Amino acid sequence: MLKRNLEKIFTTAATILALILIIILLVIAYGGIDANDLDNSLVKGLFITLAIIFGLLATTALVLIFINDDAIKEITLRTDSAQKTRVTVFAVKKLVVKACTSIEGVKCKGIKLSTSDYGVKLKVKVSVKEKDVEQVEAYVRNMITDIFANALGFAFSAIEIEIMKFEPAYKPDVAAVIAKADAELQQKKEEKAEQATVDEIIAPLLEETAEDTVEEAVEETPVEEVASVAEETTVDTVEEVVEEAPVVEAQAEETIETVVEEPKDEE
Repeated sequence: MLKRNLEKIFTTAATILALILIIILLVIAYGGIDANDLDNSLVKGLFITLAIIFGLLATTALVLIFINDDAIKEITLRTDSAQKTRVTVFAVKKLVVKACTSIEGVKCKGIKLSTSDYGVKLKVKVSVKEKDVEQVEAYVRNMITDIFANALGFAFSAIEIEIMKFEPAYKPDVAAVIAKADAELQQKKEEKAEQATVDEIIAPLLEETAEDTVEEAVEETPVEEVASVAEETTVDTVEEVVEEAPVVEAQAEETIETVVEEPKDEE
């Protein structure tokens, strides 16, 4: 808790100092303060001092954020204005070991206590022999909860169980597993063989169908295309003749008039 309070204090102080420096720089940049007025040893010393203080505050805040000092040395069970009851970490660890060893096939390999926003967190490392994971989790968590609730009147905010070594109680039937695997492999082989047979039957049929389709396309397509091209050509020719007819008629009339006028000139 102290670490978190110090972290908040140093972070807030560093933020306020950074805002002050930023405001001063903005005022200087926009002409509120002439830069020549700051060219003296007193102002320079003030800015250097502020920069050093900001660096120390920021460094301390970062250290408080990233250091891991959540481990505790004692737990406060009850406190009031007249008295306070505490239990040491050694006593807590001894009770946790007792809770774990009371369960057959479970051994305690490590204990860690830490604080969180919700209280004290317990992390237990255990080795398991001939037990299932769900059984171990339920047994250890309920045993620790029961012992601490009745012996000390205390409850952890969270209990984390980490299994370091594990020997399950379940023993697989090797022969049955191998037989099942062989059956799956045999089924896959049969499916592949069936697929190959189907491919051998269908492939020639597909080739024949493709050849017939190509031959029909070769036979039918040219006739249709020729008819279509011929029809289009005929239409275009007729349209051109209709468009050029007036021009040809005018040229013919001019030629006739020229022939008629030439004998008159000779006379």
